[in-house]
Formats: sequence, C-alpha cells, structure tokens
Amino acid sequence: MRKIDYDVYFDKVYGCFLGKCIGGTAGGPAEGRKELLDAPLNEELLHLTLPNDDLDLQILWLELLENKGAYITARDMAEEFCKKVPYGPGEYAYSMKNIECGIYPPVSGSFNNRYYKNGMGCPIRSEIWACLFPGAPTITEKYVRMDGSFDHESDSIDAEYFLATLESEAFFANGYTDIITLVKYSLEKINSGTKIHSALSDALEFYLSGKEWQWARGEILRRYGHSDCTNLYQNMAFIVLTLLYCNGDFREVIRLGLAMGYDTDCVCATVAAILGILYGANALLDYGMTDIGIQVGIKTSRQSGSIKQLSQDICAVGISMSELFSDATEILKYPDFKRIPTTQIPEFYITAQYVEKPVLLPNKSTRINLLVQRNAGDTDLHIEFEHSKDICVDCSVKNISLHSGESVVIGIDVSVCTNADVLHKRNIIKIKLGDFSDTFGLMGGTVWHRYGPFLMNNQDLTNIVAPHEVYAEAVVSDGDNSQYDALRDYHLNTFADIHKEFVPEKAPFVSIEPNGSAECDFQTIYTDEDLFALEDIQQYCGPHTDYLKTVFMCPEEREIELAVGHTAPFKLWVNGQLIGESEKNTWWTCENRHLFVTLKKGENVFILKCAQQTHSAWYSLIPRHGDKNWRQWSDIDCKIL
Repeated sequence: MRKIDYDVYFDKVYGCFLGKCIGGTAGGPAEGRKELLDAPLNEELLHLTLPNDDLDLQILWLELLENKGAYITARDMAEEFCKKVPYGPGEYAYSMKNIECGIYPPVSGSFNNRYYKNGMGCPIRSEIWACLFPGAPTITEKYVRMDGSFDHESDSIDAEYFLATLESEAFFANGYTDIITLVKYSLEKINSGTKIHSALSDALEFYLSGKEWQWARGEILRRYGHSDCTNLYQNMAFIVLTLLYCNGDFREVIRLGLAMGYDTDCVCATVAAILGILYGANALLDYGMTDIGIQVGIKTSRQSGSIKQLSQDICAVGISMSELFSDATEILKYPDFKRIPTTQIPEFYITAQYVEKPVLLPNKSTRINLLVQRNAGDTDLHIEFEHSKDICVDCSVKNISLHSGESVVIGIDVSVCTNADVLHKRNIIKIKLGDFSDTFGLMGGTVWHRYGPFLMNNQDLTNIVAPHEVYAEAVVSDGDNSQYDALRDYHLNTFADIHKEFVPEKAPFVSIEPNGSAECDFQTIYTDEDLFALEDIQQYCGPHTDYLKTVFMCPEEREIELAVGHTAPFKLWVNGQLIGESEKNTWWTCENRHLFVTLKKGENVFILKCAQQTHSAWYSLIPRHGDKNWRQWSDIDCKIL
C-alpha cells in the first residue's frame, strides 16, 4: 500500500487546483480560435478569475460525495447534473434531454449525440478523481467511467481516464523529470488500437523524435483534426505536446497551451493542473502565482471562495475515501476533518438495456431488457408497470424470486397505443417490485409527411426541341464548362433549386394539397434521432427537392431557439411563416443556423423544404431554450399524422 503524508497530499491537491483555475482563466479568452497563437504570454491573465465548467463540474461531484457518500452511481451524477447545471452547450444538452426522457447512463452519453459524444467536456473533469485517489488509478477508473458515461462515450471516457491516471501517479513522481514516464504509464492504462490512443502515442513520438512543436501541432491536425474546437482528439494531443515541450516551466506550459489554439481553456487548465501536482502549491506561490479564488457557475454551496479552502475540502473527502477502500493510498498525519456520510448499497439495481435505440415510434415496438439485481436478502416480488395511457407495455413475467446476489433479466416490449394521436417526447415507465420502484424511459421520434421527390433536369428542353429532333446543340453551357460537359451533365445528373416553388408556398403555408401528381401523394416517414439523411427516407437517387411536414405540440406559448443543422439548402416555415432559409451546402453541425420563433400552445405546423444538390443531404431541427443557455426542450411532442 502506498502512503503519503497529509502535508504533501494537501500541497499537491492545492497546486493542482491552483493550476486548474489559473490555466483555465488564462486560456479562456482564446477558446475557439483555431490558428497558431505563438505569442508572448500576457502576465495579467495569470491573476484573474473567471467561472469555467472545467472547475464547476468537479465541484459538483465533490458536493455529491459530501452529501451522499462514496457509493454513488452514474445515474446519481446525471441527475445531480440536471438539477444544478443551468447551462447546456454541446454534449451537456443532449445528455440532459436523454436523462429527462428516462434514458440514463451509459446510453445517455451516446444516444442522439453524434457531434459531441467525443468532446472535451469529459476529460476536463479528471482532476477531482486523481486528487481523491492519489496513486490509486484502479479505483479512479471506476469513478471516471461513471462520470464520463452520462454525456460521452468510448474515446472521450478513455481520455479522461488517461488524464486521471497521469495526475494520480503525479503525486508520487520525481517532479517534471518523470513526465515522459507518466505519459507512457497512462497510455498503457487505456484501450490500445483506438483513435485516442493513437493520437496520444503520436504526440509522444513526435517529441521523442525531435520534431519542432509547431510541426507536431500541424501533423496532429492533419491526422486527427476536427472542425469542432472542442473535439477531444486534437486537444488531448495538444495537452501531451504542451506538457512535453514546456520544459517544466509553469508560465511556458500555459503559453504553449494557448499557442495550440482550439479548446485553449481546457488545454491550459489541464496542463497547469498537472504541473501544479508535480510542483505543489508552495512552489507555484513562490513562483509568483496567486490564489485567484473560484467563481462557480452552477447551483452549489460554493459560489466563491479561495482555492485553498476548496482544496482542503477535497482532501477531507480524499481521506474519507482512503479509509473506505483497501487499495487506496494511506494518508498519514492528517488533521481533524468532516467525514462523508456512510451510505448503504441499495436493495435493488434496475438497469434498462436497450436492444436497439431507446426510441418509441408508432410503427414498431421497442424491446427493452430490464436487468434486476438483488443486493441483499431473499424475496418474492410481483411486477407492475405504470405509464401514460398512450403507450402499451407488454411483459410476460408477472412475478420473480431473487436470492441475495442474484439477478434476472425481464424482457418487455413497449409500443404506441393504436388510438394515440400524440407521440410524446418523454415516455417514462415506472417498474414496481413490491415496495421498491424505479423508472426508465424512451424518447419519442418524429412523424413526418414527405412530399416529393420533386425533380428538375439540369435544363428544360420541353418547349425548345421536339422529341423527334436532335437536341444536343440545344443544351446550353453555363460558361464554366464546355458544351460537351453540359450535355453529359444533362444525361447523368439532375438539379435541385431551393427557390423553385413546386407547390404554392404563399403564406400562410401550412399544407400541401393533392394535385393529381405523384409528388403530392405524401408518404409517412419516421425519424428516430434529431439528425436524419434524405437518402435514408426516400428512394430516389440524385439531386431533388422534398417538402417535409410535421406538427409539434407545445404545452404552452413559448419562445424557442431552433437550432437547424443542414448540409444542403433549406427553407423552413413555422405556422405558415417563413422563418429561415439557406442556399449553402455546408458541413453538418447540429447548429448551423439559430432561428427564434414563438410556438403556440398546442399544434404548430413545421414545413421543411430540403434541396439535396449532391450525393447526400443531412438535416436536424432541435428546439432549445430561448434564453441562450443551450438546453434542449424535452416536452415538445409530435402529433401522429
């Protein structure tokens, strides 16, 4: 068993969070800049304090442990996050909506979260686990994987564990001289053969082979770069590069973190925290750093205060943890402290295992396997379910018998009732086992009427050349291509024009009337995530235009922000009025455009006109809170058309 004196332990925890706060504040102004920022460091940035989610969420976990004790679950963490975090950018918003719909970790971090599930929001939370379990990466891993699973998956969670391992081992390192050893050791702890392992390994190899850091940065972007400034691959590699090339200088590690660009606050906060552990707070304070204090942007009892006091509180929980886990490092000569609560392991754990996506659609049932684990005692239990009148739950098992330590899997099928006229976004199901109960859920998809595809030839020769005449010379070049190119394009391609009215679009544009043409005979389409591809919901191959109509049900009059993602041109009408359009073909993000609209209480008609101009077209519509806190609404339902 490893041992550490309290004075050393506290000095390194304090140093860690001094570095975290100083680095995070210094990197904050440049967050999101993607160019090389190789410039002298502004000393003033090292003596300011700003709120930062890099610190906020670690304080959240600290208070959860202080209030509930050591035996927390990923679901405890997820629910605490939803209650106390007012903002919801990126992956946070997706996981919050999943959790509100009863989709808990680990699925809450992966489902419907394509753009952000491997973001930096997970690795930035590593220090709390390293400081609670110094020199004990095995225990650290359990908490890291719970932490990361509620809003991320796979590589992002591995990235947090890589950092937590490095930081945990740094408590017993021989200062900065061990930094290469720490990187190598931490790489051995995460899954090999993954993209994140490769990115971190390459960063180390670039340094060891003598490459200049500017070259190494550029090569990381060439191999692992992502257009999102918060994506983890480039930023995690930047953390390793910054640590290796800074020569152990605290100011230089922050300057280099800034120079890398992209998620600069996260990079600077992490590398400064690592040097803070290696050197300790006393050395940083002697070096001219100051305790800039904390400013917290979430709902906790710690809204401000000194970093020193926060570090003392972390150490108190760390001592409690060391007494609970036999393989934890023993902390010696510690002062009096307040122990965390002694909690009991619950009688039951119930885990919803989704066979497919955790989505409810009107045209199919959704299979869920419920894993019921009995932790203590023997019992015979009757099973009951409670849910809304619009869904049906089919379960062939009515009673179970469980002994202590046993588990059983109960399969259920959930479907939309045939007489339901609304597909709810939140579909919460309560399972009752005697006096014990728990909940899980499914997210409702979206029901569309698709009109189309409406087709356009590259050129219309209808009134120019008779069918019996040679037409090649009538095909007109657009000036960029030869007449021969224009002819072959006419043979092989089609065209989609977002501005051509295939049906009358005059306001109020709330319906598409049948006119005897095939294009105006609608097809009912179901989408199971925010993002959908036109090629997945229709059969025509080539450029074309579709009109998609849906009706969203809002529980009250509400101004919302509508985040529109698109790779191809679109027009969007809400309740008959055109609220947004774009002619761009672009890279899809879940918020290429931000539109603001007031929804009525009850039915709101959405018509999305899509013009697929290349081989594919992706679209997404996400209703978000109108106060720019980025959280997503989970109570806007969909009418079953």
